Amino acid sequence: MGILISALGVIALIVAFMLVLTPLVDAHRRLVLRRALPDVCSIFEAAGIDYWCDFGTLLGYYREGDIIRGDKDVDLSALITEKPKVMALADVFRSRGYMLTDRGGGARKLLRIYDVRTHFYVDVYPYLTDGDMLRSVIAPTEDLPARLVADRVGAPFLGATLRVPENVPALLTYRYGPGFMQPRRGDKGTARPYSRIRSVLEDLQDNCLGVAALLRAGYYRLTSGKSRVDLYGIPKNARGDRAD
Repeated sequence: MGILISALGVIALIVAFMLVLTPLVDAHRRLVLRRALPDVCSIFEAAGIDYWCDFGTLLGYYREGDIIRGDKDVDLSALITEKPKVMALADVFRSRGYMLTDRGGGARKLLRIYDVRTHFYVDVYPYLTDGDMLRSVIAPTEDLPARLVADRVGAPFLGATLRVPENVPALLTYRYGPGFMQPRRGDKGTARPYSRIRSVLEDLQDNCLGVAALLRAGYYRLTSGKSRVDLYGIPKNARGDRAD
């Protein structure tokens, strides 16, 4: 009986931890990503980097008109031929408060741009051209027909101009299926079967990381004297406009 009571107590603590922290971490991470996305894309535009918004970031742009609440990072994609041009921007990113690496992710093959104040990040997924297909260097489940992103256009979002596929719904349907307009927390689309349990476990992990990010941001503001707008770049409730 004592073991059961202890187990229930632990479960109750975890549930309370999730209920209290998840909205707080979500809101903070969203603020950081709202700044990081236009920052990175503005640097890419100035340097002539050929890229497109992809995965959850593209879904947020089209469906929410904002970064999706609960999204863990920013997702961009580019042909692998753009990698040297991106890596040459390391000093530019450093001057803006970011750290660039080409060893990001579990496979250590992503271009990852960290916000040094919080360690939230923008991922750039490299793709190889293979006839009519673009092959992901990360996983075959992320391959896509080249025609879906062949035509890319500029779109206003969060105060910057982003590059998106001309036919956004076509790519989102390919990535997430025809029900992509229905929000599902932690949804990775057709590349990974959806699991609510896995989503909760990922939230538990990311909440721990999110607490660390909050502490880093607080320390940065304390030691630098920067204001909230200086740290996050845009007011709390700022949203982007979806381009129909």
